[in-house]
Amino acid sequence: MFRKTVSITLLVSLMALASSGMLMIFLNSLEFQLQMHPVHKIFGILMTLSGAFHVYFNFKPIKKYLSLRKVFVFGVGMVLIMSFLYVVGMNKPLDKQKIQEIEVLMLQLEKGN
Repeated sequence: MFRKTVSITLLVSLMALASSGMLMIFLNSLEFQLQMHPVHKIFGILMTLSGAFHVYFNFKPIKKYLSLRKVFVFGVGMVLIMSFLYVVGMNKPLDKQKIQEIEVLMLQLEKGN
């Protein structure tokens, strides 16, 4: 039963993250992003946990997939792309003053002020 629950949680989390993320991109609205942030964050945590259990439950097939050269090269390529995008994102120059102002506003909105 736990394995089935993990699979459904992973599927619903994927749907929640994909839909909220795509809407954040397409609507490009700070208001919408602030409204969806809790949903995106909570389902991100759920997806991480259920994904870890999914890997645990399917470790043997995953090892078998990775023994195929093409699949392994593809996986390494995806990890490199992800790492590159993290480096680019983390090195993007940001205005620290504006970020602090936005964080103060976000805290006020969360508190209902």
